[in-house]
Amino acid sequence: MDDLALPVWPQDWVYFADARDGALALAAGLLLILLIIWWRQQTRYWFRVVVGTLLAALLLCLGSYYFFVVPPHYASCPPGCTGWRGFPLPVARIALDGVSRVFPLDFLLNLLMLWLLWLGSSLVWRLAATAIRWENRTWRSKLLFTLLLVLLPWAMMPRILNPPQPRAAGEDLRLAVNARRSAEFTYRITGIWVQRLALEDIRRSAATRDPDTLFGETVVNEVCLRGYTYFYMPWRRYRITLDPSGVTALQLAEVPLDGSCWE
Repeated sequence: MDDLALPVWPQDWVYFADARDGALALAAGLLLILLIIWWRQQTRYWFRVVVGTLLAALLLCLGSYYFFVVPPHYASCPPGCTGWRGFPLPVARIALDGVSRVFPLDFLLNLLMLWLLWLGSSLVWRLAATAIRWENRTWRSKLLFTLLLVLLPWAMMPRILNPPQPRAAGEDLRLAVNARRSAEFTYRITGIWVQRLALEDIRRSAATRDPDTLFGETVVNEVCLRGYTYFYMPWRRYRITLDPSGVTALQLAEVPLDGSCWE
């Protein structure tokens, strides 16, 4: 069954969101109102909290345009599929020619989700601070509290949620899984710095064998992976070449974050 569309909005305003996302936005808006009411009952500085979390969400939403990029790809899409920018919801479409276009309603929906995340996190921090009697703690205890409850969960978020990536299926999914396993266990890419690997694209091409040894052609399987470090910062990008069966990794090459992974 096809996704429900939003016919009331001009086509230039929305691309990714549908009616179900509209229902999600209504639920998120209701939760935001409840959180604002709760903060208003807790402190006279509630307006600063609300505006501060909104600005933080806006910065994250703008940053996600640059940090979370899924370029146009051919993984499980032989004709070529457009890419997108943004996280946790896409905000811009990347055409096959590489041109990005932001859609206002998609941007606002992503901003709404991030604002809800920030405001909800602030509630948890407030309750935890009250439980440990923040005002009576030493500066060292406050610093430890901030590191463990505020900074560490955000820094380790790539370990919890997958970054955006193409939806591979069938043979491409098998290649993606084998490439990721090779990157993690054979080449040991993930560890201290790279917290999560995301699929970016898959290329299968025919390569001619040496006529003096074996005749014919064989398939070369290449998988492009993007590595994210703490706070979901893009760190490295890797191109892994698999054998014709798509099981064993033959080569790993580090490529720049900008431009095509295959160049």
